Amino acid sequence: MPAEPDASPINQFSLSIDGEDLGLFTRCSGLALSVEVDEVVEGGVNESAIHLNTRIKYAPLVVTRAVRRNSKDLCQWVQKSVSEPSLSTGQIACLDQKGSELAKWELRDVMPVAWRGPSLDAAGGSIAMEEIEFVYGGFIRKA
Repeated sequence: MPAEPDASPINQFSLSIDGEDLGLFTRCSGLALSVEVDEVVEGGVNESAIHLNTRIKYAPLVVTRAVRRNSKDLCQWVQKSVSEPSLSTGQIACLDQKGSELAKWELRDVMPVAWRGPSLDAAGGSIAMEEIEFVYGGFIRKA
């Protein structure tokens, strides 16, 4: 299948929570849902079972980026959000290499649950990365 004309090999992800821009991230994982299913076996019906949806589960959302000068602001925002917990709304947008929006998701009932700083190893030669993990109660594809 040929690539779409607007497909880009390099994407970034912008994240905002309650209208506050948290910046650009280079990796986003966990924008996913799965449905828990109960299997009901009906007496006398031997060829198949009935499957009933029970609940939707959302994977934790994890965004990652290189540490930058203002990374302390992000860490402080997470610390404040964890010490004064509340459910928020958020938006995550996938941007192409020119900064144009390719897709956007609105997140409901968002709450940060973890911040991870870089592994500090001067001999390793890798880029120092930070990440934030969120739980959320659902999403809607906006664009």
